[in-house]
Amino acid sequence: MTETAAFFKDKTVLLTGVTGFLGKVLLEKILWQFPQIRRTILLIRPFSKNDSEASVGLRARREIFSSPIFNRLRLRHGQSFDAYLRHKIQTVPGDISCPDLGLSAEMLQKIDWEADLVINLAAMVTFDERLDNAVDVNALGPYHLLNFAKRFGNPTMLHVSTAFVCGHCTGSVPEQLPERNACPFDLMGIRHDESFSVEREIERARRLAEAVENESRTPSARSEFRRLARLQASAARSLSPVELDTSVEKNRQRWTSQILSQQGLSRAQRHGWFDTYTFTKAMGERLLVRSGSGVPLIILRPSIIESSLLQPEPGWIDCFQTSTPILFGYGKGEVPDFPGKRSGLIDFIPVDFVASAILASLAAGTGGANPKVFHVASSSENPLRLEDLMDYCLDYFRDFPLRGRSNTAALQPWKYRSRHNFDWWLNRRRQMLRTAAALNDHVNFWHSARRWSHKLAIKQMHLDRLDYYARLYANYTRLFCQFATDNTRQLFQSLTSQGRQELFFDPNAIDWKKYIQEIHLPGVRRHVMKRTGSGDLKSIGA
Repeated sequence: MTETAAFFKDKTVLLTGVTGFLGKVLLEKILWQFPQIRRTILLIRPFSKNDSEASVGLRARREIFSSPIFNRLRLRHGQSFDAYLRHKIQTVPGDISCPDLGLSAEMLQKIDWEADLVINLAAMVTFDERLDNAVDVNALGPYHLLNFAKRFGNPTMLHVSTAFVCGHCTGSVPEQLPERNACPFDLMGIRHDESFSVEREIERARRLAEAVENESRTPSARSEFRRLARLQASAARSLSPVELDTSVEKNRQRWTSQILSQQGLSRAQRHGWFDTYTFTKAMGERLLVRSGSGVPLIILRPSIIESSLLQPEPGWIDCFQTSTPILFGYGKGEVPDFPGKRSGLIDFIPVDFVASAILASLAAGTGGANPKVFHVASSSENPLRLEDLMDYCLDYFRDFPLRGRSNTAALQPWKYRSRHNFDWWLNRRRQMLRTAAALNDHVNFWHSARRWSHKLAIKQMHLDRLDYYARLYANYTRLFCQFATDNTRQLFQSLTSQGRQELFFDPNAIDWKKYIQEIHLPGVRRHVMKRTGSGDLKSIGA
């Protein structure tokens, strides 16, 4: 038994965010690699408050244990797999966005378990999430979980953040925490209009959400939502009162979400962060550190998490997010160009590396530093440049075209335009589409006019999606920094030879061309794309 395995023997782990991509990989890794662990407690937000325990059990079966990621465990345990899960897994209802995880005083008194280790993976990962929702989960969530964990005495808590909490900082980003109320612009020496304060931003988000919600319920707003509902309805029939009310409420929620999403991006960019996600994750780190009160705390910051390199199998992934919409949009001809620097670094890290680093860092402890910060990233040790990434994708999609892309020669390398030039190029294409649509309207008596109108609408939809991707992801394709990994390198080197086999996370071992062309892109097609009856591949997430 390795030192790491001995550490986890008879430990109880409280794990949040397990329904997500990284969560499933980490849970499978724990059950596969360390069967001697006493128990893993899964904190899951219930669908229904009426019967929360039954609700989380249903979520666990549907969203976690039905996943093919557990196939090798099913093979190991055979018919006793379900019994093994009942022995090792306990699901409990809870919501980290609420104090005491949303549990009543009566439910808190009934807790009959303790946790040695607390791992927080729960997060709102949408880059332009509603500001209030992102603050509740990404900023306040870790703080609530920490306060809840203190009832167990002195457990070690590991919080998964993101390497991109550095925002627009340049150069080598160290594995350390910034000053209490320092934002990226402060660290870069850039003057800005307003000082940054975590508490003030949280209060501002709450007041803003309340104001927007109240505005959405005014008579004038309701009237406008009702007018839109009638316009959206089919001209063939009028809406019933119930249908009209349902449509009005959907329009209200959509308007509210759009306003709060825009405000989130605005607040983040005002202080030097890329987006609402990195902004609120940075706030979460700062609140944790202030509230630690001696609890051993580890903050682990992965870069862009992509499919597994080795375990549970090469190329395992279950979500169509992060880089995948861009890369597969390029393969389909829908992302013909994108703002970025040819020499810019793309910091990918396989998901199994992140899971292994989490477990290794817990076993190693904080080593006297509290908190201990780890970057799980590749840019400082094995950099991948944007031009190389896209060249690998171009060759792959020409050899293995996506459904409907018979003319693979039409795929061309990106121009790597500046953001200003990209916006000009995008607006020019929009103007060309508007001109084409206007001409098509003048000849609508032709039998092919309707078909062309449909094609033009699809092209417009692709341009709108491309514009959306550029606004959200362009900062990640023109990085001016590298994430230092001194602590993570030292952690890996501290493992024994057998320990490194158990928990491998050395980015120098990644052959990027092989990983992209033989592991990652095929893995997305295998696990995230649906196969039609003819064997063609159809995206379920693009």
